[in-house]
Amino acid sequence: MSTLIIGFLIGCAFGSILYLGGATSYRRILGTLRLKDLTVLKLICTAIGIGTLGIYMLDLGGLANMSIKPTYVWGVGLGGILFGIGWAVSGYCPGTCVVGSSEGKKDAMATVFGGLVGALLFAMVFPFIEPTLIQKANFGSITLGGVLGVSGIYLAIGLSVVLLGAVFFVLKDSYE
Repeated sequence: MSTLIIGFLIGCAFGSILYLGGATSYRRILGTLRLKDLTVLKLICTAIGIGTLGIYMLDLGGLANMSIKPTYVWGVGLGGILFGIGWAVSGYCPGTCVVGSSEGKKDAMATVFGGLVGALLFAMVFPFIEPTLIQKANFGSITLGGVLGVSGIYLAIGLSVVLLGAVFFVLKDSYE
């Protein structure tokens, strides 16, 4: 089966899980940001916990190619701030706005459009900001496992246990 078809099917499954988990509901996202409705947080923690362990296991089996990108501190920090502001303002992250658009939600469609415009603007200004945001504070391709001298699979197991433990035993919804 073609890699594109596999990616498409995985994307459809991911979108279905987001939809069924309520991650496209503005009310649920707002509840998550206010720490009142932890459903989406649980969904995120479950996805990271299972995905991290899964990708490292696939890599150990030679079925995945882990390609660690360079760590650009200023660019990553600014990108994280913009991501957080965009999520808080629109109520969507990149995955949920696509799923919300497929549901016909106009605010999600506006978010997709805004994301595409933002990507275009970033591509246009990239040559000018690269020397400042990218090349300065470039720490290269580092990983926590490399810094600690530990195999990544052990960190993946630990992270997965912590996140899944939090989902099933710690995070409890508190409604007003």
